[in-house]
Amino acid sequence: MRADPAQTAGSRLRSRDVAGFVIADARYHAHADVPLHTHASAGLAYIFAGRYTKRIGQAERDCGPGTMTVEPPGVEHGERYGRDDARVLFIELSPARFDMISQIIPAPVCLEHAAPMALAGRLRRELRASDTASALAIEGLALELVAHAGRLVDRRPAAPSWLGLIVSRLRDECRQRLTVSDLAASAGVHPAHVARVFRARMGCSVGEFQRRLRVEWAMIQLQRSESSLDAIALDAGFFDQSHFCRVFGRHVGISPGQFRQSARLESDRRRS
Repeated sequence: MRADPAQTAGSRLRSRDVAGFVIADARYHAHADVPLHTHASAGLAYIFAGRYTKRIGQAERDCGPGTMTVEPPGVEHGERYGRDDARVLFIELSPARFDMISQIIPAPVCLEHAAPMALAGRLRRELRASDTASALAIEGLALELVAHAGRLVDRRPAAPSWLGLIVSRLRDECRQRLTVSDLAASAGVHPAHVARVFRARMGCSVGEFQRRLRVEWAMIQLQRSESSLDAIALDAGFFDQSHFCRVFGRHVGISPGQFRQSARLESDRRRS
């Protein structure tokens, strides 16, 4: 695994070295600040929970759940984590593996798209598996995730200015009842055009994006509060706890209960 210049910033909960990929499920502590550093190998990261500001040179980019970043070798970068612990899936690529997309991704990129979500969740689950087929499954999923990154950069449509307004409103009001028509009216765009461009750019419908934001909000509550799963589900805007658990598992790769337990164990470990 690539050397981390700030060992105290977080911990790798589990990792596997498979066929030119080193994959790790990691947790980084709230408010941790990883100084500028470089790696000799390329890396891909997918954020499941929490947020951080990625620093590359003089540029900064806010990265939250659903964001995938790709960094070629030798790029100086750093991260400043937000108010909550972050859960991140890291993939280190050997030179041969990175060659597959090096012409498409010659510089660092931050991507937000629905396509990698299910793959990242399945890859995270496979890290826990111990059967003889897990290595093959991990290699296949890692290849698919890398391929998606290359395809997204190669075919990514330009983002219209109104899309940022709609995404910002969705982030601010994700727990509210919103319609495409309301969002379109606030941005001065026809609803059908919003639906079509949003899916092309983000890889999912407006409703699916809102559900992902609700899962992000629920993750924070699971870490901070003692509220029941049922209360969190309703406050987040889900129909009931069963619906919440299904959507959460699909997005995060583990159940809300497992996520809360893992967060508590990590918190206890840090205090001891």
